[in-house]
Amino acid sequence: MLVWSEVLSALDAAGRCVLVSILDVAGSSPREAGARMVVRPDMSFKGTIGGGRLEYDLLHEAVSMMKRGQTAFVSQSYALGPDLGQCCGGRVQVALEQFDLNYRGRAQDFSAQEVLGNFSTIANICSSKSLERQVLSPAMCDPNSAEIVLNQGKLTERFGQDRPHLYLFGAGHVGKALVHVLAPLGFQVSWIDERREIFPEYVPSNIRCIHLHEPQVIVKNLEPGNYILVMTHDHKRDHAIVDAAVRRTDMAYIGLIGSATKRARTLKRFKDSGLSEAHSKQLVCPVGITEIRSKKPSDIAISIAAQLLVVKDQQMSAAKGGFRFAS
Repeated sequence: MLVWSEVLSALDAAGRCVLVSILDVAGSSPREAGARMVVRPDMSFKGTIGGGRLEYDLLHEAVSMMKRGQTAFVSQSYALGPDLGQCCGGRVQVALEQFDLNYRGRAQDFSAQEVLGNFSTIANICSSKSLERQVLSPAMCDPNSAEIVLNQGKLTERFGQDRPHLYLFGAGHVGKALVHVLAPLGFQVSWIDERREIFPEYVPSNIRCIHLHEPQVIVKNLEPGNYILVMTHDHKRDHAIVDAAVRRTDMAYIGLIGSATKRARTLKRFKDSGLSEAHSKQLVCPVGITEIRSKKPSDIAISIAAQLLVVKDQQMSAAKGGFRFAS
């Protein structure tokens, strides 16, 4: 969620809102530190801190806070089991921060920065006063740090979204289903096909349609760490794209839709062209999680999206020194 965009939208619509943030977690909890929701006076909200009784109570507390209109910031600690009767046995520290139209200019500045990419702020927590966030210079920011860190009364926050870039080659039935499945999942998607007329008139906001006759050419100029997924209507074109991709050795994911037979034929062509086993091992084919065997386009799309999420989570966990999923 783009936090400040939601804050700005709420201020424009309702004149005030409350930002609810999980500051710290000990033990088991529904969401991690950094989870947030933006609550409006009518109790409508965007985002989630995990649902359940904790979220229910804090929605009501946020609305009460806006009705009182005085306190700008409050931090509370909850033992999820004893205090709220939730099955999670952990403890969470939560902040409620109220904004009104006096904060709109600051929210607008943060919103503009958020759209451009990640940025970090630091602020001192002082009783009930609103936070005076100072934007940190890029040199002082760790891109792999936690989204929110509370340490000795200082709150460091990272805003923006880590959006992996997926280059999706092919706008057939599965491609059309996949772009809608991916819409809320935090991927920026470049959707490429040589057939301009095949793209739908409307696509989700994270999708950019590209009409290109020789799509394999774009692969050579991609930034490292991107995701490539190939499902065109032409097997020769499929091979040209994945061949260009595996020769790079620096992509996060290279997927090719197809059967085990297609995989075997593709790997043989790699070998015949002199590519090493290390290059060939990068190819994921068939794509999608094995537990879903349906051949319906919508089901295949969900299967592929699930696999992409696993890869994304593994890479984020590795970057932050956390766990990795079992392979």
